[in-house]
Order: sequence, then C-alpha cells, then structure tokens
Amino acid sequence: MSKIWGIRYDDREINIGDEITPSHKYDLGVDTGEELSGTSAIMVSDESDFLGYLDGELEADCGELDRYNEALSASYNGTHVYLVMIDSSWGWEYGEDEHEIIMCGPEVVRKIR
Repeated sequence: MSKIWGIRYDDREINIGDEITPSHKYDLGVDTGEELSGTSAIMVSDESDFLGYLDGELEADCGELDRYNEALSASYNGTHVYLVMIDSSWGWEYGEDEHEIIMCGPEVVRKIR
C-alpha cells in the first residue's frame, strides 16, 4: 500500500499514533471557522520507504530528504512540528499554499519538536 508523508505545524501537543483532526480554512491569516476536508500539511514524500531514507537505512536519491528539510524550515506557525502519514495514495488533495496538501485522517508518526 502506498503512503503519503507530510510535515504538520501545530500548537497542540499530539501523541505518536494519534490521528489529527481536520484543519480550518484561513483567509489572509484569519481563521474563517470553516473546516477543511482534512488536515493541512506540507507534502514531503509519497515513498512507502520514506522512514528508511530519513533514518539513513536506505539511500535517498530522489529528493525526499530535500523536501523534508525544506518543510522543516518553512515559516508556518506552530509550537510543535510532526511527521504525519496516511496509508493511502487517494486520501489527500492539494491545498492552496505551495506544497500544501490536505490529508484525510493523518497519523502522527514522529514528534520533531
């Protein structure tokens, strides 16, 4: 099964294994109160073996780690940063921001900070 990986910035303390609730739509930085179809994240990989690349167990030669590092240096608000994942190639859609995706029911895989 395919996996989609993303970076999620959030002010909430979320545990590994927890599913993140849907995000809200923002208009010029103001929360509209409208719920999105899923959780907003920055797309970093669609490779099932991404954790192997991240942990150095597999050689990453397709830009996976570059996208991951770019996502970690993005200027999003959030006290915490999480690596999130869904077990599906169809449970997501593109968001409005560059590299943003909306993931349906992403699970926290790692706490980055």
